[in-house]
Amino acid sequence: MEAASSQPAPIQNPDSPTDYRWQALFQRAREPFFLLNRRRRILFVNHAWETLTGLSAAEARGLQCLRRSSLPQDPWDVVIRTVCCPPQEVLQGKPGRTRRLVPRTGGPPRWWDVEFLPLHEASGLLCVLGKITSLAQEEMAAHPPLPEKLVALRARTAQRYGIDQLASSLPAFQRVIEQVHLASQTRVPVLLVGEPGTGKHWVARTIHHQGTMREGIFAALDCARLPAPVFSQLFLGERNQDRQGCPGTRYLKEPSLLPREIQIQLCAAIGEGKAGPGARIIAGCGIAPEAEIRTGRLAEELFCSLSTLVIALPPLRERYADLPDLVERFLLRISSGRERPVTGLTPPAWELLRAYPWPGNLRELYGVLQSASQRTTTERLDIAHLPAKLRLAVRLDQTPQPAPDRVIRLDEVLEQAERRLILLALRKARGNRSRAAELLSIWRPRLLRRMEALGIQY
Repeated sequence: MEAASSQPAPIQNPDSPTDYRWQALFQRAREPFFLLNRRRRILFVNHAWETLTGLSAAEARGLQCLRRSSLPQDPWDVVIRTVCCPPQEVLQGKPGRTRRLVPRTGGPPRWWDVEFLPLHEASGLLCVLGKITSLAQEEMAAHPPLPEKLVALRARTAQRYGIDQLASSLPAFQRVIEQVHLASQTRVPVLLVGEPGTGKHWVARTIHHQGTMREGIFAALDCARLPAPVFSQLFLGERNQDRQGCPGTRYLKEPSLLPREIQIQLCAAIGEGKAGPGARIIAGCGIAPEAEIRTGRLAEELFCSLSTLVIALPPLRERYADLPDLVERFLLRISSGRERPVTGLTPPAWELLRAYPWPGNLRELYGVLQSASQRTTTERLDIAHLPAKLRLAVRLDQTPQPAPDRVIRLDEVLEQAERRLILLALRKARGNRSRAAELLSIWRPRLLRRMEALGIQY
């Protein structure tokens, strides 16, 4: 090749497809290398690239690499326009890697791995260096390639479930973020505890997509809706054994709702590594697991197996300082793809959101914003766009009750006060009756008797 017969010279103009003699080092390399300019035109190829492709450097130099919707029949175009064309993220300055199928004359097609390394200058992208690795059939059988669309989808999903989406200004929630980051770097079982709607499923996906298991599958199993025989077959039976090549993350929603014998089997499977070879387990509980153990719904052995790392997610009423960031994040996600995105709320709408107690937590907030965004054609949500139940709940909570004209019955007032105190204690104890009795400074049997007398079911 002409480039190997002269002394190397520095690059003068990387956008010019002139003859380059500065890559003598690459000419000696056994790996096929090539160089593209900013316009994806070939500047240089080494001897190994010529041997692999069957094209000379003189024929390839200056040709532009472009992708087509389907593979061309001409091998020339296959090599130049398909194999050597960098993905979009490489042109944006990020390293990339693709796997391309290249047809061969008189033989089966071959798979080539192409690595792209963008080189930068002060003003931006300078050029792109590429290296081709030809894969043997044995390697392809052991590691079948993924379609490029699936690879791009995985990248977008990982970006959506980034740890930055959990950002918070509250010191207490910083601990949660640190635990999520730690969980993503390990493969130990994780137990997520929080009220319904606090984002346990989202956090589980974040741990999966930001961790070492991101290349595997994420399977969410609802233990309340999935029949026990089906769960046993999917998680413990022969169907699970058929998935030995599919490691990833198994997310169990409310494992305490499984029959106790299934819980014991699941505990044994986790201990022996049979609950999905190479897979990690994440479980989500909406009620304090200690209370579930006392009631007998959750096997203590299973709790010990799942609680290697416990992450408690606070309810939204304890995160009012994060409400502006959460609303902005949700509106950005809801407005994606809309011609006129919703960017904020009016001051009266903000007052309503801050006054509402949000019993459904983040899930309710997202649903309210999504419903309100469908009702408006403006860039800001007004109080009229929000559901009527929010306005009614806030109005009833803030409007003082008029003084009754009738005789006050002391027994009724005391019963109402007692009922409210018991319900308040149960909410603070998250359903733990022993803890609620401690908060009320009474014995647990007395609390149970008063709950039965007042008709309180919690």
